[in-house]
Amino acid sequence: MDVSSGIAALALSVEPGDNVLDLCCAPGAKLLLLADLLENHRSHDGVVLRGTVTGVDISPHRAATCRSLIKKHAGNDKGFIRVFVDDGTTFDARAPQHGWHDPQIIQAANSPSDSSLPKAKRQKRAISGQPWFAPRLLGTAYACSGTQLYDRVLVDAECTHDGSLVHVQKYAQWGWEQLDTQVVDGNKSVTVPILQSKLLENGWRLLKPGGVLVYSTCSLSRYQNEFVLGGFLARHPQDEAVLEPIPLLADCCATPDGGSIVTSPIWTPVDDDEWERAGLGQRRSVFSRMQHAVRLNPLVSNTSGMFIARIKKLQHGAQLDESEIVPLASPTQQCKTQPV
Repeated sequence: MDVSSGIAALALSVEPGDNVLDLCCAPGAKLLLLADLLENHRSHDGVVLRGTVTGVDISPHRAATCRSLIKKHAGNDKGFIRVFVDDGTTFDARAPQHGWHDPQIIQAANSPSDSSLPKAKRQKRAISGQPWFAPRLLGTAYACSGTQLYDRVLVDAECTHDGSLVHVQKYAQWGWEQLDTQVVDGNKSVTVPILQSKLLENGWRLLKPGGVLVYSTCSLSRYQNEFVLGGFLARHPQDEAVLEPIPLLADCCATPDGGSIVTSPIWTPVDDDEWERAGLGQRRSVFSRMQHAVRLNPLVSNTSGMFIARIKKLQHGAQLDESEIVPLASPTQQCKTQPV
């Protein structure tokens, strides 16, 4: 896992006892890191608080890779990880109930219909609302969702991967012309920001007030970063959503010494003409709200490219219609000669 991906996961500031949702979890490295951060914690009254990690991926093949990593590397942490094969834009399973480690609670809530299935079928079939993979405790009572929302949500969204050095290097074998057709000029440049907006919005819906969501991509495109985040902030005013500094990177720009990870500022129009050409003349206040978001640029950060925004949820907002969940703009709305 590149250090930039690790920073995105650490930006959640996970604490013991948190219920964490990783909405785009495969292949699973960040999922394991989040599980590692959730150590046992004994409260003053002697009760052990143990958090949970819930991963979601739409692809059974990618989820299988995630499951293999969990079995191989999670150790004792795998006892509180569950993975769903589901669409992250519509996923609706709530955080598991507290007390999952209590044998009496597990026995009382155990589902006979689930336990009667052969073990192989319980692990392999994907049923909406039920975990595709979880250890025994999570696979019975605890796998059934409670009513509470998540304390932390990571939306490391599907993207064109153009900022990932490892991914871009693959085009040396595949042919550099495919990079142009699949990433720059392909349908992905239009459809991916819409998908990212829906993932971000659903992750926000599943986050409890007072919780933290991190939105990240390994793309350098402003359409997948600032425009997706800007569209989100346009839908959620300051009394609902506020961006916070990323603790691990808060001082990097001020002190770019040899031991720091130097970040780059977010993209913004440079003058009044560019604001108007981009159709963002009325959106300046939105951009002013996202100044705590950061870019990791391979040229200066010595990492793969990554966009990271940490958002705190202050309260629930009004329910949105699907047609409202869109980025600020898409490439089709801009001049074709304008760089992405």
